[in-house]
Amino acid sequence: MFKNISAILVWSENYRKLADWYQEKLQLVPVEEINHPKDTGVGFQVGNVYLWIGQHDKVKGKNKDIHRHMFNFVVDSVTESYEELKKRGVKFLAKPFKAPTFDKYFATFYDLDNNLVQLIGGK
Repeated sequence: MFKNISAILVWSENYRKLADWYQEKLQLVPVEEINHPKDTGVGFQVGNVYLWIGQHDKVKGKNKDIHRHMFNFVVDSVTESYEELKKRGVKFLAKPFKAPTFDKYFATFYDLDNNLVQLIGGK
C-alpha cells in the first residue's frame, strides 16, 4: 500500500527565519518558495526527499516536546559533519556516537525551533 515517504513537513510560527537557518547552517538550497494565504513556505530537495519548512497558524513558538519526532540526514562521515556544523554554530544534543544495534553513527542537533535532527552515516 505505502510506496515511499514523499516529504518531511516542518511547521513554524516564523517559517522564513527557520528556512533561512536551514539555508545558512545546513547549506540547503531552496527549490521553491510559495507565498499563498493558505500555503506558505520554502521547499528543499535533499536527495530524493522533499523538506518543506512552512507557516502554520496552529504552531506557536519553539517546539516544547522535542523528543516526539526527528528526522535524519545521511552523511558520509558523522564526525566530519558534526565538526563542520559546530563551526557554523549548530547546537548539538548528542556528539557522534555508534548505534548500539548496527554499524552506523549518529549525532543529534537542534534546529532554530528546537526540533531534533540527526546525522546518520559512517564514523
